[in-house]
Amino acid sequence: MLSVLIPIYNFDIRQFVNELHLQAVAENIEFEIILADDASELYFRKINKETENLEYVKYIQLKENIGRSKIRNFLAKQAKYDYLIFADCDTAIANTNFIHKYLIHTKNNSVICGGITYSKIPPDNSNLYLRWFYGINREKLSAERRNKNPYVSFMSGNFFITKNILSQIQFDENIREYGHEDTLFGIEMKRKNISVIHIDNQLIHCGLENSDEFIKKTEKAIESLIQILKSYSYPELKTHIKLLKVSKKLNILKFIIVPIFNIFKNLIIKNLQSQNPKLFIFDFYKLAYYYKKKRHNC
Repeated sequence: MLSVLIPIYNFDIRQFVNELHLQAVAENIEFEIILADDASELYFRKINKETENLEYVKYIQLKENIGRSKIRNFLAKQAKYDYLIFADCDTAIANTNFIHKYLIHTKNNSVICGGITYSKIPPDNSNLYLRWFYGINREKLSAERRNKNPYVSFMSGNFFITKNILSQIQFDENIREYGHEDTLFGIEMKRKNISVIHIDNQLIHCGLENSDEFIKKTEKAIESLIQILKSYSYPELKTHIKLLKVSKKLNILKFIIVPIFNIFKNLIIKNLQSQNPKLFIFDFYKLAYYYKKKRHNC
């Protein structure tokens, strides 16, 4: 009936798996929960292996890191049931009927996306504030809003799919670095006319990176985007990704934007690391970084 698939990397998954297990048992269905650890640190490997004590839970330890795309394809191959739920490891259950909300859509023959949410309370650690603030304002979207652009809004951290649909499309394993594997998956679904429906069945993103890590991951995502543009034929990216749309409109100003960025970079980062970050400043940071990296990759 149902396979719940979770890639793990350096995160304590035990409580999340326990809650998923309780919900699946309550549904009185055949199920399995498969965990694949993508070469985490020893501490996390040891504690997460405890999940094997739960019935119908399978823990797989990979010897080397294979990346965000390949591990999802790997998990799908391990699954023995036709209905699949993919969830990120650094999330938490937001409601007591998370699994049930997906199971009622088994006859839709669509990809069902639950979405992501964040705690209403800001983190005590000020170093985590930027990631939380960005998530609250940019990623926490209702199903109604996400359904306006269903393919653009696709996120691999919380979705329901059938094996049949997944056999038609996979995550691109050439993308090993962080960023935009979800975007390409969404584009491929649209190309193949696969129906995508968003529902309010959010998971709570609790694995917040500190500000420095989040900025570096954002830079890595921009670098990945530039490589994708060079190596692939995805004209849809120009309409899917806001950064590309803005960069095209402001292209004539790039010779001004980059020097301003270079001069004020330290002040910009100082604002982003504060408890009063301005997202328009973060947008400027991303735009300037894109122009710089694109120039170096020409």
